[in-house]
Amino acid sequence: MKSFLRAPFLKLILLGSILAGCVLQPANVPTAIPTPLRVITDTPAPTAFIMPTPPAAPTASCAGAPRERLIIGERGRVLPDDPRSVNVRRLPGTKNTLVTTIPINALFTVLDGPVCAEGFEWYKVHYREATGWLAEGDLTSYYVEPYGTD
Repeated sequence: MKSFLRAPFLKLILLGSILAGCVLQPANVPTAIPTPLRVITDTPAPTAFIMPTPPAAPTASCAGAPRERLIIGERGRVLPDDPRSVNVRRLPGTKNTLVTTIPINALFTVLDGPVCAEGFEWYKVHYREATGWLAEGDLTSYYVEPYGTD
C-alpha cells in the first residue's frame, strides 16, 4: 500500500476523486437500481355503495279526496259500486249547474283535471254530446276509474 500512495499520479487521482465526491467503480459492473415495492392482492378495493332514496308515498292533492287515478286524454268508466249515475256539472263543485249524468259502466273521455273543489277531485270529461266536470270519488269509494289504459 505504501508503494501505491507514493506514486504521485495515483495520489492526484485519489485526492481528486475524494474532493470531487466521486466514487470510483470498476467498469462493466452493473449497479442495482431500486424499484418501488408494489403490493398485489387478490381482492379488489371495495366499491362505495350509496343507498337510493325511496320515492315518497303518493298523496292526494286534495284533502278529503282519494288519490288521482284518471288520466287526461284517456277514457274512464263509471263504476257499478253505486247504483246511481254520476253527475256531470258545468264547473267543478256540487253547487254548479248539472249538464248531464253518466250511467253505470258508461265510458267517457277525460279532457282536463284534476281540480280540487269542496273536497273532491274534479275532471273535465266528454260524454256523448256533453262536456262538463265530474268528481272522481271520496274517501270511501271511487265513482269512476281509468278504462283501457293497460
